[in-house]
Amino acid sequence: MDATAAVAASTKPVRIDRAANIVIASTVGTSLGVTPAVTAVFGVFLVSIAGEFHWPRAEVSGALAAVSIANMLASPLAGWVGDKIGSRLTLLGGSLLLGLSVLSLSLARPSPVLFYLQFILVGIAGALPSGMIYSKLIAEWFETRRGLWIGIAGGVGNGLGATALPLLAGALLPLVGWRGAFAAIALLILLVGLPVQILLIRDAPLLRSRQGTRAASESFEGVDLRGAFCTPSFWLLVTSLAIGGGILIGLFSMIVPIVTDRGFSIEIATGVIALWSLVCTFWEPSVGYILDRSTRPRILSVFYWIAAGGLVVLLYAPSTLLLMMSAVMLALGLGAECSALSFLLSRYLGRRSMGAISGIAFGVLLGVTALTMVLLNVAYDSGLGYRIAVLWMIPLFIWNGIAVLFLGPYPFNALTDANPGSIAGPESRLLGDEYG
Repeated sequence: MDATAAVAASTKPVRIDRAANIVIASTVGTSLGVTPAVTAVFGVFLVSIAGEFHWPRAEVSGALAAVSIANMLASPLAGWVGDKIGSRLTLLGGSLLLGLSVLSLSLARPSPVLFYLQFILVGIAGALPSGMIYSKLIAEWFETRRGLWIGIAGGVGNGLGATALPLLAGALLPLVGWRGAFAAIALLILLVGLPVQILLIRDAPLLRSRQGTRAASESFEGVDLRGAFCTPSFWLLVTSLAIGGGILIGLFSMIVPIVTDRGFSIEIATGVIALWSLVCTFWEPSVGYILDRSTRPRILSVFYWIAAGGLVVLLYAPSTLLLMMSAVMLALGLGAECSALSFLLSRYLGRRSMGAISGIAFGVLLGVTALTMVLLNVAYDSGLGYRIAVLWMIPLFIWNGIAVLFLGPYPFNALTDANPGSIAGPESRLLGDEYG
């Protein structure tokens, strides 16, 4: 098949079941990613690991920081790999490496150097089958409903994984110990997640037709990484959504000590976490649905300013009801950050180098997440308390809303972009969004 015929074939609508496969596989893969499979369950195993190795809990928890830092540093490289070899190979290889690295945790020995090294490898491997790469895959397949599907994969996938895997870990801990529980999670990644990826994930049709002659990324419209650095929309998105998302994720991880420090019970604190997670699970797809029907993301400003108000309510709420309201307000902000960031990067900068560009943006997000947790604890240990540190977050969320207002119409809008490098022409985009 020559190049002209290949491009012509790529504009034909694909069967809906093939399109659904991409969303299902992305949701399953996200639910078994490094955040649900390692970060979310680590707290369940912390006491048991500390007891077996006779280590202070702070020394054990340092492994979690190692995962976050390694994941942050590896994200730009993972995005670049996705651009060069395609999303499918990146996700399949990454899922295999992640499963094996998690399995290695069941063989950990009481050597801090080796223990930390194992978690560093988990963080590096986890950058490959990450939400960032799944969002890239979805962006390559979908046009008019891209935001919705990215939101489902991110919101529902992370929500299900971060809920189910800690429950599974807690149930397995008294039966097989933390080693057996880590092995079980690894087997879920290798025997459930990886086969689903192999069976259901395919690279986008236009990308497949051209992959043999040039880098996968060059099949699509948009700017390269250097061009992104020269684009104001990139810096507006990184200094608002990436930083704001990192702050909220870091804050989420510290909710229990923040709430209990105010005098509320541990049960109420965990209730805040549960409600926050539940709202995010359904809100991320809703935000994607809203963005799909927009030509610019001004509506997001409202949710960021609501999140700023949620910080105030979190710090000063006198009752449990108002405290729970703060969880909803903060969830509205977080649900409009991570998946929205992937969507907006694809709309403002295109898909040509979406992996590399997203890798930089999500590297910033992960770095801010780790920094937020450190600064909150430093503020507490220094005697200032959590309140001062949280109050400093409010101006940043106000900026989030302002930055979004500066963003113009999408340069790569599904309803108007007739760029011949895209998967389909404008007529196909008006009729549907899955192309093969």
